[in-house]
Amino acid sequence: MSRVARRVEDKRLLKSIRAFLNSGVLVDGLFSGTPEGTPQGGPLLPLLSNLLLDKLDRELESRGFRFNRYADDCNIYVKSKRAGGRVLQSVTAWLDKKLRLTVNQS
Repeated sequence: MSRVARRVEDKRLLKSIRAFLNSGVLVDGLFSGTPEGTPQGGPLLPLLSNLLLDKLDRELESRGFRFNRYADDCNIYVKSKRAGGRVLQSVTAWLDKKLRLTVNQS
C-alpha cells in the first residue's frame, strides 16, 4: 500500500483499495483470507500492476527493448533464444532487487 500511496493521493481511494485487499475470497463457498497481494485475476490486478510496474516499463525503455506489457504479463522481444535467456535473467534480477518481486516464469 505504501507504493500505491506514492502514486495515488486520494485517501478515500486508498482506503477502498486496502479494504478490497483485506476482504479475502470465497473458494467453493468457504471464506479464505488473502494474507498478501491481490488474488490472481482480481479486478484490481491490472490497476495495481500498472502502478507498480511502471518502473519496469521505464527500465525496459532505457535498455532499448521492444516489449508489450498488460497488468502483470510481459513479453520482451529479442532476436535470439540466447539473448532471451540473458534478458530473462537480467530483468528477473532487476525485478527482485529493485521492486522486490518474484517472477513466476510458468
